[in-house]
Amino acid sequence: MQTGEITLFGRQAVGPIEGPLFGQFIELAGRCIHPGLYDPESPLARPDGLRADVVAMLRELKPTHIRYPGGCAAAYFDWQDLVGPREQRPRGRLFRRTGVPQSTAFGLPEAWALCRDVGAELYYTVNAHTQSPEEAANLVEYLNASTPTKYADLRRAHGWDAPFGIRWFSLGNEIYGDWQPGQKTASEYAAWCRAAIREMKAVDPSIRIVVCGLGRPNPEWDRTVLRALIDEVDLIAVHNYFGRPGFADSMCASFVFEEMIRQMEGHIQEAMDGCLTRREPPRLALDEWNVWYRSRHGAVGDLEEIYTYTDALTVASLFHVVLRHVRVIGLSNIALLVNTLGLIFTDRMRAVRQTIFYPCRLMREVHSGQVIQTAVDGPTFSGKHERFFCGIVDPDQARDETRPTLVHYRDVPALDVLASVDNSRRRLSVSIVHKQETEPVRVWFRFRGVTPVTERMITMHRLTGGEDLQAANTLEQPDRVGISCAQIPFSETLELPPASWTVLEFPI
Repeated sequence: MQTGEITLFGRQAVGPIEGPLFGQFIELAGRCIHPGLYDPESPLARPDGLRADVVAMLRELKPTHIRYPGGCAAAYFDWQDLVGPREQRPRGRLFRRTGVPQSTAFGLPEAWALCRDVGAELYYTVNAHTQSPEEAANLVEYLNASTPTKYADLRRAHGWDAPFGIRWFSLGNEIYGDWQPGQKTASEYAAWCRAAIREMKAVDPSIRIVVCGLGRPNPEWDRTVLRALIDEVDLIAVHNYFGRPGFADSMCASFVFEEMIRQMEGHIQEAMDGCLTRREPPRLALDEWNVWYRSRHGAVGDLEEIYTYTDALTVASLFHVVLRHVRVIGLSNIALLVNTLGLIFTDRMRAVRQTIFYPCRLMREVHSGQVIQTAVDGPTFSGKHERFFCGIVDPDQARDETRPTLVHYRDVPALDVLASVDNSRRRLSVSIVHKQETEPVRVWFRFRGVTPVTERMITMHRLTGGEDLQAANTLEQPDRVGISCAQIPFSETLELPPASWTVLEFPI
C-alpha cells in the first residue's frame, strides 16, 4: 500500500476563519428562486410563500450571507422593481439569456427577511449596467438611511420604518462580458464605480463595496480597475467555474483556483505599491464559484447540473483553497442554492440535497478558529484542466482534449489537506481529499505545536457513495451520496480509500 505523511503545525497560523466565507447565492434566473425557493402555490409553501423544505435545508448550511438578485439577473432588474407592495411592482422582467420572464414577487424585502430567518446577511448586487451611480446611492438611502429624506421615506411608506442595515454591495456582475446588457470597458466601469462608491458611502460610510474583476482571461482588466479604484474599493470579485469529464482532470481544479488567487493577489499588491492613502489592501471576493461544465442556458432546465460524487470531492478541494487563502479572501459564496447550478434540486413536491451540498455543510461545521500550516508528503497523480472559465459555458469545449488553454499537471500531490485549530472549542480539524482514483494510501500524522488528547475518541466524517464516482442524488434516489460519522480511537495512522474525502476532529 502507498504511504504518506501529514505534518500539522499548530502554532503556524495562516489566518482566522471569520467573516462572510460561507455564503450562498440565489438568483432571479432559471428555477432558482421561482419556483425552487419561492412558490406560494406549492403545497409545501409557508405563509410567506417560501418552500419550507428548501428553507430547512438552507438552515443546515448556516450561511454567513446570501447574494441576490444576481448574477446576470442584476443587469435586468432596477432596484425599484424589487421593492414596495407586490401588486405595484412590474409583474416580471425578461431574462434575456433564456427568453423567460422572471417574477419580481420575491424582491428585496423578501430576500432580507429570508436572511434574517436563517441568520445570514444580505449581499446585494447593484445594477451597474443600466442604472446610474446616483440610483445606486438612492438604493443605499432606501435601505439604510434613518433621515427624513425621499428614499428613506419611501421605505417607510412601504411599511418598513427601521432601516434594513445592509452592509454588503457589489457593483454589477461580469460587466466585462458581451452576454450582459450594459457591458462596459474597464475604464468605463472604473469611472462608474468611482462615482457610485463616493455617492453610496456619502449616504452610509459603513457599507462594504465589491467591484468586478476578471481574473486570468484578461489581467489588464483587473489592473485598470484596481489602479483607478485602489483608494476607494473594499474588495474585488472574480468568478471561476470548474470541472472536466475525467476524474483526474476534475481533481486538478484546485490547482487552477490556487493560481488564479495568486495572480489576483499580485495585481492587488501592484496597485497598492502606488497607493499612499491606505494601509490595508482590498481583499478578494470569490462570489461565484462551483462545478459547471455540462449544462447550458435554456428556457427549460436552465443550467441544471446534476452533481456527482466526483463533483463533491472537487467542491471539498475548492473549499480547501478558499480557506488556505483567508488572508487575502474577504468574501466567498458558492453558486447557486437551488436548481440552477444548485446545491438543492426540487420538483413541485420534493427537494433533494445534491452531492455538493455535503462539503458545503461539513466545511462550515468543522472548520473554525485559525487555519494552520500543513506539510504533506505522499503519492502524486497527473491530469489537466481548463486554465480559466468565468463566463458562459460551452459543454462541447469542456470536453475538447486539444484546447490550448488546458493546463497539464504532472506528478502533483494526491493528498489535499486543510487543517484548522479552534482553541476555544479545543479542536483540531483536518480535512483530506485523496485524489487518486484507484489506489488507497496509509498516512501518518505528525503533530507540531498542537497536542491531541490521545485518551479520547476522534470524530471521523467521510463522504459516502464512492463505489460509483458518477453517483448522483436524485429525487428518486436522494441518498446515494452523503456523509458518515463515526467515533474512532486515537491513532497516528489512518487508511484513506481511493477517491475519498475524510474529515477528522481531534480533541486537543
